[in-house]
Amino acid sequence: MGIKPIQRVHVGEQVFEQLKKLLIQGEWKQGEKIPSENELADMFGVSRITIRQALQKLSTLGLIETKLGEGSFVKKVDVGDNMNLLIPTVYLGENSNMQVFEFREIIDAEAAGLAALRADQKGIERLREILDQMIDSAEKDDSKEFARQDLEFHMQIGKMTGNSLIIQTNHILREILMESMEDVIKRMGYIGVHYHELILDAIEKRDRKRAMDLMREHIYKNMEYFEDESQKKAE
Repeated sequence: MGIKPIQRVHVGEQVFEQLKKLLIQGEWKQGEKIPSENELADMFGVSRITIRQALQKLSTLGLIETKLGEGSFVKKVDVGDNMNLLIPTVYLGENSNMQVFEFREIIDAEAAGLAALRADQKGIERLREILDQMIDSAEKDDSKEFARQDLEFHMQIGKMTGNSLIIQTNHILREILMESMEDVIKRMGYIGVHYHELILDAIEKRDRKRAMDLMREHIYKNMEYFEDESQKKAE
């Protein structure tokens, strides 16, 4: 078992991270009982309180469940629904928007192309509903709701690809993408409507290349704006 002695700095966090890693690596199988608080305290060389706090965090994440009088067990989970629980909080730093744009340029452009090839009528109708809600939010000058629908438009395109990795990656990063989207809308306004109308038209016409080109151009416009803004601040 790969448990390492604990250094007396941020003891509880070290215990939590080691236990989380062991769970992810499959040290204990789904449904299997993990060692008791006393046993884990002895293994790590820490107090039972520290172990209990780490187990509570793992329970909150949905990785283990505690049964009264029986102990803690590895929770049986669906990886697709819980992958986001197995990764640490991502801190992107001051350059966060540019990193998000780079990610979206890679993922969203290709997703738009796949959506153009694979979209069914139901998916296209849903995309149009989202676009209508964006337009309504813009008319009401509701930037927060506009940002939410803007992100939903991109998430829906991801769903229309039918690619579970694209869908799940977007789901994992949803909060980061939402923060970036809100910042973009606050600074640039509602220009997304124009590109979304063109992208929807390209997807509806099954024009893969045009859908990809438009999505890439849409994201480049955002990148250019933020690059120009950064240069002005530096001057």
